[in-house]
Amino acid sequence: MTMVASPGIRALWMRLATIIGALLVALFAAWWASKVLGSGPLDVHNLRWVWGDLAQVHVAWSQYLSDTSASWLTTLRVSYPEPISISLFDPMPLLLLVAKPFASLVTPGTQYFGYYFMACLVLQGVFGYLAALRTLRLTGQGDELLSRYAAVLIGILFASIPYTFYRFQGHTALSSQWVLVISIWVALSTLDWKGRAWVLANGAVVVLATGLNPYLALLVLISNGSLVIMSCSTLGWRQVAIRLGSMAALAAFGLWVFGFMGGTTASTSGYGVYSMNLLGPFDSNGSAALLPLDVPDPTGGQSFEGYTYVGLGVLALGAITLLLCLNHRLQSSRFPFMSALLVVLLCTIVAVSTTITLAGHALEVPVPGSINYLLSRFRGSGRLFWMAGFWLLLIFLAASSLRLGLRRLALLLTAVVAVQLLDIRTIGHQVRLNIDSYQSLRLTDVPRGNYTAIFVYPAWQCDHQATPGGVRNYESVGHLAASMGIPTNNFYAARTPDKQTAYHCDYAARLKTIDPGAVYLVSGALLEQHRSTLTAAHECTPMANSDGAWKCLPKPSR
Repeated sequence: MTMVASPGIRALWMRLATIIGALLVALFAAWWASKVLGSGPLDVHNLRWVWGDLAQVHVAWSQYLSDTSASWLTTLRVSYPEPISISLFDPMPLLLLVAKPFASLVTPGTQYFGYYFMACLVLQGVFGYLAALRTLRLTGQGDELLSRYAAVLIGILFASIPYTFYRFQGHTALSSQWVLVISIWVALSTLDWKGRAWVLANGAVVVLATGLNPYLALLVLISNGSLVIMSCSTLGWRQVAIRLGSMAALAAFGLWVFGFMGGTTASTSGYGVYSMNLLGPFDSNGSAALLPLDVPDPTGGQSFEGYTYVGLGVLALGAITLLLCLNHRLQSSRFPFMSALLVVLLCTIVAVSTTITLAGHALEVPVPGSINYLLSRFRGSGRLFWMAGFWLLLIFLAASSLRLGLRRLALLLTAVVAVQLLDIRTIGHQVRLNIDSYQSLRLTDVPRGNYTAIFVYPAWQCDHQATPGGVRNYESVGHLAASMGIPTNNFYAARTPDKQTAYHCDYAARLKTIDPGAVYLVSGALLEQHRSTLTAAHECTPMANSDGAWKCLPKPSR
């Protein structure tokens, strides 16, 4: 007698299989993150590897969380005595606001970047797995146990895509690509939703993205906007206008609330310097095990900022899918192929930028100055391909599942994941070696004391070539000021508002009156110009290992 499971038991078993699949993807992502990071970043007391942009973010977090007088996301600690939005230091302001009430529980001199990077991969993999499950349901193949296995393999591809873990070398906010994957999953899950429910679900993801980074918010808007526009025949233009207007309004609101609007007055340029090479998805900078392609970098800035390598496994899946579907009409399904392809096209276009590069060749596309001014807000345009890469994975999954069926799809994805992991292992090893070789700078010239502030002239944001302590003094000065709980005027921000530049770079006005309790680090030229005021209450001596720079410490009180 054949035993047939009841619908309730089958539903329970499938739900359990879904949970187990998510756990498997999470375990893989955590394991892979630990392999890429090594033990150093996972030691919360290890600050040696926190340098460059990571140091900038760490100083911003430390100063803001310890500043009891900070208002919303504004502090005096890093641009003293001028208030500045802490969001301009790429610290993921939403997470800062969440962490603020628990600041007293965090031991000074600690970092949690390593665990955050691990969380990024875990979230990216798990939501990629959920998006894959949703994709298979839209193609009519999501109700089988084998669909969970296929989704697990796609989740592993999401968690192992190189352009995410490559960011572990320097950027926390830009490693938060999990929010892009969440937006795709929500978009696929709400395809049939109407009215306010759709706006609430997708709008929540938009606001979440604005709380992390403007680049991520822009990508979510491109993705959502493309799906809405391509649905105009079923939605109607009125509903399309409502949805697009709501997304734009929520994005503007989020960017304002989280302080990113404060950077709109910053002078910037260079849209296209950090663009994506047209061969970017194939270019591993020579570090992949199976596809060690290293194309020339005509802009000089693409090898890191424009890094968009997807891995040989993903490339193989794309090539096989193309061959399978060539001259074949796919079965009808509810997966939004045309909308997804539009997202890929738009993201690729903005990532390539007005500086179109193919290998070592470059072509500048002239645009009006006003357009270039707006585009320059996103000078690291290569990053804008990330959403395209994630959508391509799901396009490949949907198309190949319709052509092959679940059984053959599972075999194909097993081989693809094996190729992907073999290919990226050397990239992960290289990232780990780079992290292990980093050495943060410390300012040993200034003894610890009861100072009121640390002033640097010229400050890094005014002249990072002549600033005392060298081009990384924002790191050494910032760490010292944060460790002593005092403010500084010396900072490196992703965007420096013109008002801040005008104030801090007016040396005559700033050095006209001296704070007797502050430390002053000044160039030799400025010391000569303001020697009488600087030496009235300070003892000035040359800085060690600094070309012509001086430190002026408060004279002991009698």
